[in-house]
Order: sequence, then structure tokens, then C-alpha cells
Amino acid sequence: MYATPTRPMTQDELDLVCRHWADHGSDDPTDRWLQLWDGGDADEHPAERDAIVEVATRVGLETKVEQGVLMVQKTQQLHDEIGARWI
Repeated sequence: MYATPTRPMTQDELDLVCRHWADHGSDDPTDRWLQLWDGGDADEHPAERDAIVEVATRVGLETKVEQGVLMVQKTQQLHDEIGARWI
């Protein structure tokens, strides 16, 4: 169901992604993607957006921007971290 990364995220990497998810995000209806800046304004935050894309790329996850929403493939590690610390 969830994507398989090439390596686990470090705690700093998890915190970066999860902090933005908690502040500006949601899960997509398929539960396969984290939607960041779900209000459609990811392009208004280029430094943060690019940092998250860089982390995702380093661990082998796909990202895409659709209608101003940054989509990051969801992993079991991200799912567990969000449930444990960010909800």
C-alpha cells in the first residue's frame, strides 16, 4: 500500500515533512500521498517546498505538485510518525 523508500528517513527529515503536514496538510483520499499546502499555495513557499522535495528524492520517494499542492508518497514510517507525534 505505502511506498518503499530506499532508506529510512532520519528524525530531522521526518520532522521537516511531518511539521509541514501538520501545519498545512492532509492525506489524499487513496491514503497513498501526503498532501502538503493542501490550500494550493506550495509555490508561495519555495524554500520549504524544495527542502521537502530534496528529502523525498534522497530517500527515493516520488513527489509531484498538482494545483499548488505538493504531493509526497506516503511510507509506513511517515504514517507511523504522524500518528505517534503529529496528530
